[in-house]
Amino acid sequence: MDTKILVSLSHQVAMERQMDIIANNIANMNTTAYKRESIMFNEYLSDIGGSLPQSFKKVSFVQEVGIARQMTNGELLTTGNVLDVALEGEGMFKVRKTNGDIAYTRNGHFALSTNNTLITSDGHEILDDGDAPIEFPPNSDGFKVAEDGTVSAKEIGQIGKIAVLEFENYGALKKIGDNLYSAEEVPVPSDNFRMSQGMLETSNVSAVLEVTNMIHLSRAYAQTANLIDQVQQTSSQAINSITKFS
Repeated sequence: MDTKILVSLSHQVAMERQMDIIANNIANMNTTAYKRESIMFNEYLSDIGGSLPQSFKKVSFVQEVGIARQMTNGELLTTGNVLDVALEGEGMFKVRKTNGDIAYTRNGHFALSTNNTLITSDGHEILDDGDAPIEFPPNSDGFKVAEDGTVSAKEIGQIGKIAVLEFENYGALKKIGDNLYSAEEVPVPSDNFRMSQGMLETSNVSAVLEVTNMIHLSRAYAQTANLIDQVQQTSSQAINSITKFS
């Protein structure tokens, strides 16, 4: 196959992957605390061999190298629900899933379990800065979350402090469902955050930006497809010309 076609096809595969990411961003515009994603690519040089000069043997393809997450804060939405906590600044909440695995999230839409433990809306435990669940005494009232994550209840006082951890590479986090992420990197405690009770962080996806990117990408894909057609037509014409003179 013509090298120009192979290179063009690698670009098309990359653009299809980009389109998937953009579509996912748009689909999660209303997901609490969702962070916009973009894909990172790198140049991949391949040696096609043959008797060509060395400078012509290297062909540049497109190679995916990872996902970048835009960790800027989304807007804060007032809910009035005392169990909703918006996280501003650096970091993520630490969660123990129902199967015991550790995960992380920015979604502060919390609830109380049947045994008065602070959990996510999907039933996973929210952990404190000592990796313990945050449990409220029976019949406790006046749930409060301070800006530093300290949890207290009326007539009881401090119960615990919600853990907030930050990562050096947020793009390496893996989605595992329920708006949760797993991590191979060991996070460190964050000291650059603020919590707001009765509020939720919205997605930081911009609909205008994503639709604009989708339009540009669609045009680029069409141009690449046209280029492939032109190369194929040129090759067919060359073959037909050779056949006539043979």
